[in-house]
Amino acid sequence: MSRTDRLVADLERGFEALEAGKIDAAATIVERCRRIDRQNPDVVALAAAVADAKGDVDDAIAQYRALVALRPDDPMPRICVARLELHDLEDPDAALDTVEAAFDFIDEETDLIEAIIVKTEALLARGEPITARQALAELAAAVIEIDEGELALDLAELALAAEDPAAATRWIEAAQRAPELEADSLHMLGRVHEFTGDDTAKVTAWQRVRELDRAAPTPPDALQISDDAVEQIALATLAELPANIRERLERVPILIDELPSEALVADGLDPRLLGVFQGTPMPDDGALAPTVTNIILFKKNLERSARDLEHLTEEIRITVLHETAHYFGLDEDDLVALGLD
Repeated sequence: MSRTDRLVADLERGFEALEAGKIDAAATIVERCRRIDRQNPDVVALAAAVADAKGDVDDAIAQYRALVALRPDDPMPRICVARLELHDLEDPDAALDTVEAAFDFIDEETDLIEAIIVKTEALLARGEPITARQALAELAAAVIEIDEGELALDLAELALAAEDPAAATRWIEAAQRAPELEADSLHMLGRVHEFTGDDTAKVTAWQRVRELDRAAPTPPDALQISDDAVEQIALATLAELPANIRERLERVPILIDELPSEALVADGLDPRLLGVFQGTPMPDDGALAPTVTNIILFKKNLERSARDLEHLTEEIRITVLHETAHYFGLDEDDLVALGLD
């Protein structure tokens, strides 16, 4: 087998390994390919994708930029750089500059969709919902048929963030063509109704979401945690607080439930909320709250929200701190400032 044939075979194996989540195997193949031809655009593309998957942002950006030089007419490396600048470097201005340069070379729908998503997210990060709404509208103007339900829901999320409930509803309708996304679509629809102030429609949608989530079978590989483990994490979180704060929380029990109750959802609570504070916040003078007060953690929602056990532990911790802050009368702006949003 010639070196060229070996390179082609290795590249194919490398991309297959990456797609299968075997990042270390793909990284080993990258090094082997580099010994044959490190300037080959496909080798650089594989190296960039591996660095991206490993979370090595600096190396990924460097490799994508090298690929831009090798393939100046390919928009995807620029789009990937823009995504990393936005989400990892938290630089929406740089991301906008980078992604705008990609539009000159886009002739594929998949590239156009990805570029518009990054552009919209960057504009939202800059606090420009009107301009973001206009950017997202380019997809409708291009008459692109979105037949992937998950992508349609992502676009609905962006449209809602851009304060365009009508567009969000249209994307939700596209997602609803996928039966397996019924609960996710209805949950998003409930959020749209919440934005528009239609409480009756919101509760109707969310009650159905609760029913579907409750009836959904637990996947064999689903992340699960016991009530005792949740309680231990919650107690450890409270132990982080200053002594005077812990003393005030002694009369506030932390309860664990699978999901929000039907009554809570009927009162307008999001059925996929991770936790909720119930009762009267601590008065300014520090006196005991006059009504029964507790914090409820919703275990099934917490499990659903997490990637792995470490992430789940952190989600529980943040939720406990978040709801504790509500007890002390902090509002959402206070929570954002404290990093508990």
